[in-house]
Amino acid sequence: MPKVVIEVPDELPEKDVIIATAVQLYREGKLTLKQASDLADLCLEDFMKVLSEKKVSPINWGEEELQKELKNADSF
Repeated sequence: MPKVVIEVPDELPEKDVIIATAVQLYREGKLTLKQASDLADLCLEDFMKVLSEKKVSPINWGEEELQKELKNADSF
């Protein structure tokens, strides 16, 4: 994975910037939940808590995936 360097003001903690970046990339579907939690250097549970605080669903399915899951649920 290529490395990206982002310069941020000194008053912004680097950890907060990294977590915000991970949340945004996850929201956009560019990273999986696991990839985003790894980027944020958080366990999955803690990253999911961050997502909840930011009002981002930990279930990031596209419409096709959602339809498939709904059909599977109907078969029960």
